[in-house]
Amino acid sequence: MIKQYKLRFYNFRLVLFLVAISAIGIILVGSARDDLRSKQLIGVITAQDLVEVVDDAMGEDYAKLAGLTAEGDLEETTKESMKKRLPWLMILLILGLGVSSVVGIFETVVAVIPVVMCFQSLILDMAGNVGTQSLAVTIRVLMDEELTAKQKLMLVVKEMKIGFVNGLFLGVMAWLFLGIYICVIKGYPIHHALLVSGCVGIALVTAMVISSMVGTLIPMFFKKINVDPAVASGPLITTVNDLVAIVVYYGLAMLFLVDLLHVTG
Repeated sequence: MIKQYKLRFYNFRLVLFLVAISAIGIILVGSARDDLRSKQLIGVITAQDLVEVVDDAMGEDYAKLAGLTAEGDLEETTKESMKKRLPWLMILLILGLGVSSVVGIFETVVAVIPVVMCFQSLILDMAGNVGTQSLAVTIRVLMDEELTAKQKLMLVVKEMKIGFVNGLFLGVMAWLFLGIYICVIKGYPIHHALLVSGCVGIALVTAMVISSMVGTLIPMFFKKINVDPAVASGPLITTVNDLVAIVVYYGLAMLFLVDLLHVTG
């Protein structure tokens, strides 16, 4: 393979097509000035070269999804691995401190209704999962360089719609099952249990819709400023959605359960 040409194919169907039509390879013709009319042989890209290029590109993107700056190898030293991972971890530590400080703002909610603390991880996990799903879809769609603004808007609306429908289904399940759990296991009166589980269900729907939107808009923003959208993946999007989920969940609990309905633990 000619080392001067670093090829990166994002359209895997095209690569498979090229491999299928040529078991030998692709002949490159041109001149020193890249004039194709001269038809001079300058190299050959074999089918195996194409597969290796795709594999390298996928490995690099997978590393970015994990919050790394490069793909890790078994042969690299501990110091080299730390250099790849530590910058991201430092950024996420600062963002995590922000999330923790937001939780402290709502400590009065936990003091009045301690049971709401039990379901914090549920909201955070679902918001993070939904955001990561939307992020993966968006990164795949953004590979099309001819994507119009209307198509991007349609993608955002579609992801939010999917988040809402899924959130509605899961929210109803959470309302029913958590209501039974709070009543039977925690010993709350049935009406209090259903109010708390209802708040969890509404927060779940809201967090999933917002997380779908965030997971779609962030890679679009990175693409707009000419930064690889995969950089916005994994830990970063999860941390941002954690912040969103915390504000939505405890905000709704404070507004409806504490201020309006005066539910106590």
